[in-house]
Amino acid sequence: IEFAKIFRNLGAEVTLIIRDLIPRNALMKIGLDKDIAATLVADLVRSGIKIERGAQVESFQIPKGDTAVRVPLKITLEGKGGTDRPMGSTTELRVDAYLAAVGRKPNTSNLNLQAAGIEMDQYGGIVVGEGLASSARAGNVYAAGDVLGRPFLASTGVAQGVACVGYMFSPPESREELAAFSSCNTDDGDEGKEGELCIDGDLSKTGARFDPASLAANPFAFPTGVWSSPEASYFGLSTQQATDMGILAGESIALYAECLRGRVFSPNGLLKLVYEKPTGRILGVHICGDDACELIHYGMEIVKAKRTIKDLVSNVYSAVTYHEMYKIAAQASLDEAGARKRRAAAGAALAKRNRSQMSK
Repeated sequence: IEFAKIFRNLGAEVTLIIRDLIPRNALMKIGLDKDIAATLVADLVRSGIKIERGAQVESFQIPKGDTAVRVPLKITLEGKGGTDRPMGSTTELRVDAYLAAVGRKPNTSNLNLQAAGIEMDQYGGIVVGEGLASSARAGNVYAAGDVLGRPFLASTGVAQGVACVGYMFSPPESREELAAFSSCNTDDGDEGKEGELCIDGDLSKTGARFDPASLAANPFAFPTGVWSSPEASYFGLSTQQATDMGILAGESIALYAECLRGRVFSPNGLLKLVYEKPTGRILGVHICGDDACELIHYGMEIVKAKRTIKDLVSNVYSAVTYHEMYKIAAQASLDEAGARKRRAAAGAALAKRNRSQMSK
């Protein structure tokens, strides 16, 4: 969706082909909250991007001959899994360019790692343990960054590098302590079941559990940002994740259009807080809108510091800042009926504004 908006903003006609029948679900599969995903999809539609749902490319017809004359590519579409598309659906597109999102994989194929006894996964990622040590026969090869595979982020790559150095130069007793680090060490010293995720403990302690498997299993390890337009970001648990962990959770929302800066500069978007009931402890923050990838770092701190809804309500935030939404969302959890009315009024005004801009 990042490139779809880039080309659309440059004036190109853009068609987004999605295998899922519901575009929101496709975004939820990469970790986005349902309301954040819906907001992104609504923005795509509002910007004029056409979405072909439940579709995939069956074949290409590439023009031959004189390349000086522009001839569109012919793309034939089929349903997900090779099925027929529903009657009335688009089955053919003619485009100037086709961009496929096929993912990434570690660039390790030319390193001859097998000769050193280094194990790799099916995608070419180096397999490491919790100390980021590989299976090298000499026991002296560690790995960090993109050679490990997902999440392919600069921030986690740097953290992995720090973890590697710390582990390599730590005395043996410290290594054992690090290797035994548990994501379920709670404040009272009890340990949960193996593989269980707890919301207490030093879940994102630098130098501990930065191997890919632990990062993938730990929603508290790092904030995630999607550099779309508008941006999307999240840290911590979604309501569904909290429910799956047996936590009674609630959620509350603030629209960008409810804060002064949002109304003036960028009214499209929302901020959501996920919190534990009845304590009000904040478990997750999800944002879609301008500066979402910046705003999430404050959200990360309030989650890690175990702040509550009441803490945010009692805070005073500078006027004309997006951070006001944290307080608005917290207040919404204390007066859900009133919050719904305020969001409805703000949403109606925003819809009127968007219609006016589209008609110009």
